[in-house]
Amino acid sequence: MNSLRRLFAQIALVLSAALLAACGTPTVHQNEKFAQQSPYFRHYGQAEGVACVAARRALLSQGYRIDMTMDLNLKAHKDFQPDTDVNVVIDFDVTCIAKPDGSGSTVYVNAEESTYNLKKTSGAASLSVPGGGIAMPWGKTTDHLIKVAGKTIVDEQFYKRFFDLLASQLGK
Repeated sequence: MNSLRRLFAQIALVLSAALLAACGTPTVHQNEKFAQQSPYFRHYGQAEGVACVAARRALLSQGYRIDMTMDLNLKAHKDFQPDTDVNVVIDFDVTCIAKPDGSGSTVYVNAEESTYNLKKTSGAASLSVPGGGIAMPWGKTTDHLIKVAGKTIVDEQFYKRFFDLLASQLGK
């Protein structure tokens, strides 16, 4: 009898865990298309090193700060403040790869937009003088940027503008 109860308890536990897992975050991978046409890359007739330098110049010309360059990859970001308590950051990742037939390179780009809200936390402290009853209270407010959203930019026109600027940098 106890083994039967234990079996039912284990089944109930497994079913409960499965139900809780199903209530979690929505799955987005099912909408991933893996299409051959994509706004995230362009082919160029120049070598991959030349294309990456042009990408770096394009980003620098638009006020992006280069965070890292390594071989044929670079990471850059730019900060925006659309509102007093909101900060938005665009992070750019660029990878340059030689085309298999040696006829140039392919530049892959991905940009993520992250939104941060300013959160204020306040605390209080006081200072007491020994031997006396004097207390001097003061308040302390600390500001923190809390990430509230992050998403890959999927706007084809955004990437088109970048690749057009990159192409103009290659022409120089």
